[in-house]
Amino acid sequence: MRGDDRHSLSRTPADTHPPSSATTTASSAASPLPQGYRLVTDRALGVVFPVPDGWTTATRATGELTYKDPTGLAGVTIGMVEPAGATPVAHFADIEANTKVNYPTYRRLRMQRTAFRGQPAAVWEFTFRGRARVFRAIDLGYSREGGREYDIDLSAPHAKWDSYRPVFDNVRDGFRTTG
Repeated sequence: MRGDDRHSLSRTPADTHPPSSATTTASSAASPLPQGYRLVTDRALGVVFPVPDGWTTATRATGELTYKDPTGLAGVTIGMVEPAGATPVAHFADIEANTKVNYPTYRRLRMQRTAFRGQPAAVWEFTFRGRARVFRAIDLGYSREGGREYDIDLSAPHAKWDSYRPVFDNVRDGFRTTG
């Protein structure tokens, strides 16, 4: 977590792909692009996903790309880990252990197995307190063991969660892999 602006969960990426710029393109995906969103293609991660207009690239690391809203308090992070572990739930449980140590105000709302596009997945929701406010986050991870694990994460001020939560749904619904 950098300051009070956003949590950054270490996904321990082992990505060997060289960094590349994300590009914004016109929508050619099968699902329609939500109004007020643009489509981003990221070659390094091998993904295409929508982001709200006005959100800008905040950080790029090996295996991870974050877009922030104009306030700088909410962000969507797309992550990729290769190779994936045994299950997304196990991966989130490992990350949760570190989160509990670093953020004593952490509170799990849910962590559950699910499926996403026919693959094993997990959804993890939680809250934590930064220096000035409480944040809420939702993270969807999906993979097959030994393949790539993709994570779609939204973190935003808890007090405005209801207005930010649809961003996660739109990113998730428009998310596609390209590789």
